[in-house]
Amino acid sequence: MPKSSNIVQAADNLYMITLPVAITGFAEFITAWVWTAGPVVVVDVGPSSTNGRLLSALAELGVRHLDFILLTHIHIDHAGGIGGVARAFPKTPVVCHPKAVEHLVDPQRLWEGSVKTLGDVARAYGPIEPVPGEQVLSIDRFDAQGIEPIATPGHAPHHFSFLMGDLLFAGEAGGVCLSLENGEFYLRPATPPRFRIQTSLDSIDRLIDCAPRRICYGHVGMCSQAVEMLDRHHDQLMLWLEKITPWYERHPQGGSDLMEACLDDLLASDPTLSGFSQLSPDVRSRERFFLLNSVRGYWGYLADH
Repeated sequence: MPKSSNIVQAADNLYMITLPVAITGFAEFITAWVWTAGPVVVVDVGPSSTNGRLLSALAELGVRHLDFILLTHIHIDHAGGIGGVARAFPKTPVVCHPKAVEHLVDPQRLWEGSVKTLGDVARAYGPIEPVPGEQVLSIDRFDAQGIEPIATPGHAPHHFSFLMGDLLFAGEAGGVCLSLENGEFYLRPATPPRFRIQTSLDSIDRLIDCAPRRICYGHVGMCSQAVEMLDRHHDQLMLWLEKITPWYERHPQGGSDLMEACLDDLLASDPTLSGFSQLSPDVRSRERFFLLNSVRGYWGYLADH
């Protein structure tokens, strides 16, 4: 077994590497996955500020070669460190959505957009360094036995999930899922602006049709009831639409106080959020930030429709 505290063996040939960021509440929020059965792959690499932790963990696991680096999407918390990791594995293809290729080769706009959206959180994640163009492999040219890419736009238009046998690497297509001490789960949407609910629901249905047995979340951990969790998340997105719509219709102008009140209503009525009170104060603060961002995603969707 690995000695480092940030390496968790989730199953045979499967490891979760926790990548703590120096922000309150972010010690166990970002992860990379390492799969060593068949092709040796890393799924998502985290931000650049955690490159050292990821590369040290790979070395401890004895990973000297990677067949592929798979990016579910290129948000800074999942792919911001790709430049440094690509340098460490210069012969390894970096697999991403076709629309993401230009942003990995020249990440300036991606970085500027991250800072505009996340502010100091993005700065703590660290700057995004470029990847050599010849190392980036558009997913429409990717073909590897045992790895099936699945288009799952919703959380982001450039989002893909990856199926390996009965194991699904879902990024944020299935939401954010945290294990609780009582054995239950806290599950929330990851629906930032711009959000399209039907696109998200179609993506979830596509994953359910694949009938995976286990699901690996970008945030955080593995669950062995994959289809049940995806069904639960599908229902949650519909519940949020039902709950948020009356708030929007009464107050379409929005505003921070109104969003807070709407979120309190969701926390009181959404059973998949019932574990919120069991989270530590620091994690609750982090989650409230992202929950409000998801409410804004719904608000924008309703404004467009």
